[in-house]
Amino acid sequence: MQSSLGKMSAYKMFSWRERAASSVEQTVAAFLELGEAIATRWVQTAKGVLLLQMVPDNSESGAIYVFDRQREQWYMLSFEGCEDQFTLEKFDRAFSEYDLFRLVQQPGLLLTEFQPANA
Repeated sequence: MQSSLGKMSAYKMFSWRERAASSVEQTVAAFLELGEAIATRWVQTAKGVLLLQMVPDNSESGAIYVFDRQREQWYMLSFEGCEDQFTLEKFDRAFSEYDLFRLVQQPGLLLTEFQPANA
C-alpha cells in the first residue's frame, strides 16, 4: 500500500547541545523562536518531542520536526507529497498513517531508518 504523502525522510537539522535549557518546554520555545513560529501540535515522551510548526496566521505553512531528547538533536521530517505545507488535517493524517508516535517514543530510529540516500 502506497502512503498518501509518499516516502518519508528525516533530515538532521542541528544539535542543541550548545543551547542547554532547563526544561523541554524551554527547548521547544527557543526552537520555535528561531523560525518565528508556533507549535500547533506538540507530542512529547521521555525520549522525544514531535512538533507541527507553523507561521502564525498561515494554516498551510506547517512543517514537522522531531527533537531527540537524549542526543539533543533536531530533525525535520520530509514527505515526497508535502514539504512544508502541512495543515492540521494533513498532520493528523500523517501522524496516523506513518505512525509518527513511534518516532517520539524511539527517536533513534531517525538515525538510520529514514535517512535519505544522499545524506
